[in-house]
Amino acid sequence: MGVIEIKDKNFPPNLKKITPKVTKLYFKGSFNKNFFQESIAVVGSRKMTQYGQRVIENLLPPLIDAGITIISGFMYGVDQAAHKVTLENSGKTVAVLGWGIDWPVENADQKLHQEIEKKGLIISEYAKSTAPQLWMFPRRNRIMAGLSQAVLIIEAAENSGSLITASYAQKYKRQLFAVPGPITSTVSQGTNNLIKSGQAKMVTSATDVLKEMNWRQERLTFKKETKLFHSITEDSTGDLILQFLLNEPLSIDEIALSTGQSVEKVSVKLSLLQLKGQVVEKEGKYYSCIK
Repeated sequence: MGVIEIKDKNFPPNLKKITPKVTKLYFKGSFNKNFFQESIAVVGSRKMTQYGQRVIENLLPPLIDAGITIISGFMYGVDQAAHKVTLENSGKTVAVLGWGIDWPVENADQKLHQEIEKKGLIISEYAKSTAPQLWMFPRRNRIMAGLSQAVLIIEAAENSGSLITASYAQKYKRQLFAVPGPITSTVSQGTNNLIKSGQAKMVTSATDVLKEMNWRQERLTFKKETKLFHSITEDSTGDLILQFLLNEPLSIDEIALSTGQSVEKVSVKLSLLQLKGQVVEKEGKYYSCIK
């Protein structure tokens, strides 16, 4: 465990300028201020859906391959998924904790915690075994926004804590991005509202972020970038219906609206999915049998 103070030359320059002020950081791993030269905070719902998981798996690898550091908050859901995908793609990730640097994490989180400490960086403004308190998490969010050049919101409900991070991004004049989601999904209401109100730029591919931030795309080694909405535009209607039903049960009219297909076409596909045992209907709502 190490400590770095605001007066130290390696203290992240961007963090020196924010308020409420951060005067000291405790850390585990290798502290390198260059980590933050090109970095993006990726945050979102703790109730991440399969759609959110697929967004992360498609959107982050090109950013990672371009050398961008992924910063997140180590909570379950979008945060931990962002850390995991970054590590799986040999990228740089920083976990900003909302509790003391030595506070014991859950058993299920220990492996990820250890891997980030070994290959990335874990930081907190709270010493040793300071227990987590609710008020610490909004303060933690200001550090994520402050360290980054941009903030990307993936799945956030109307009153999600991720919107606090979005507010800090605006306060600190960081570029704010958001990924649109199904209009029927409660965990997409916050992100959709950010886009609709003009507060956030809509992201449907990593190229959107790289171009807006003027980050060097020539470092990309992917021959072809994966399109975020590949499944929506190219997969079968049946697969798309299943994707939406994984979020929540829907009526046939809601499915037609979400998929952009006619009620007649959706009805045929639903019948086939029911025959396969993948979907059941109850009181006018269709439920996915796939977990």
